[in-house]
Amino acid sequence: MGTGTGIDLILRRGGGGARAFTLVEVLLVLALMGVLAGLAAMNAGVFIEASKYEPPSRVLAKAVMDSFYFASETKRITYLSYFEENATFFVSDASGGVLASHGIFDEDDLEDIQNDDLLPSVTFRTLGPQAGVQGGDSLYDEDVLSITRVPFHFGAGVPFQAEIKIAGEAEIEILEFDPFSGYPVQRVE
Repeated sequence: MGTGTGIDLILRRGGGGARAFTLVEVLLVLALMGVLAGLAAMNAGVFIEASKYEPPSRVLAKAVMDSFYFASETKRITYLSYFEENATFFVSDASGGVLASHGIFDEDDLEDIQNDDLLPSVTFRTLGPQAGVQGGDSLYDEDVLSITRVPFHFGAGVPFQAEIKIAGEAEIEILEFDPFSGYPVQRVE
């Protein structure tokens, strides 16, 4: 068996001569593993930050379900409203008492988003009675059908749409909700 230098880690066995990795190769592999671990850690931070944000349509769906629940549970009318100042959906009773609130953003992030004017706007519209040959048109204008809060009676709500516009995005999301279950039944494009 021959002896190697301090830099080479060459091992020889018998006559076949099996060769191991040099110190430079081992350090190179460790450096690459360190770079990959660093990239994974950076991406993990991005995923954690992204998990703090919930899409407005999902928050709205939760608020609608809460509205149905409180209306059914109390056997009294409840209302769903949206306050753009703090990007929060509120479920309230007839006297204005808040039964539940659903914020789109965390309190920590809200101030930065308010300063950057990135708060989404939400417009509620009732669905008017249908008219026309195909039954798809309403006799009422959109401004007449716009409402500031959606009423829910025990067991049912009014048929309504929610128009969600996120600042900085050209696309407007319109959700139509089933008046008996509260589930989104149609995404209008």
